Amino acid sequence: MGKKFLKSDEEVVDPKATLEVSCKPKCVRQLKEYQACTKRIEGDESGHKHCTGQYFDYWHCIDKCTEVQMQSAACSIHCICGFSFALYSLYCMFLLIWSMERSDEEVVDPKATMEVYCKPKCVRQLKDYQACTRRIEGDESGSKHCTGQYFDYWQCIDKCVAPKLFEKLK
Repeated sequence: MGKKFLKSDEEVVDPKATLEVSCKPKCVRQLKEYQACTKRIEGDESGHKHCTGQYFDYWHCIDKCTEVQMQSAACSIHCICGFSFALYSLYCMFLLIWSMERSDEEVVDPKATMEVYCKPKCVRQLKDYQACTRRIEGDESGSKHCTGQYFDYWQCIDKCVAPKLFEKLK
């Protein structure tokens, strides 16, 4: 009666995929980092070089963005469908309006902000990593890598960020 059934020729639209497209402009930096990494390792046949970190950073950004939008969409669907619980509807409308007002705002990751301030404290590790990457740049074998220096650098950053980050978590 009030329900509409899909006909066999109608295509089901995945709302998450649609939201992912709308979130891509908010994750341009992560996408560019991933693309730059894939170009850097394009000719590597060894399989030792990878862009896993950049790939996950990009999709983490997309997932965070779509999660907020999916929650507000689910809430608006519940509100529109006429749940008679007055408090739930009121809460739902408040959440929908609030999320619409904030949808243009960029979500700020406190860890990323703190990393910027910690980078000057980890210059030695960064220089070691950069020197290593320059040293192995022409290596065709793919057996050389700078994983140790990379992790030393990020361990230094994390060690600096952690105490400040835990203060912000509640």
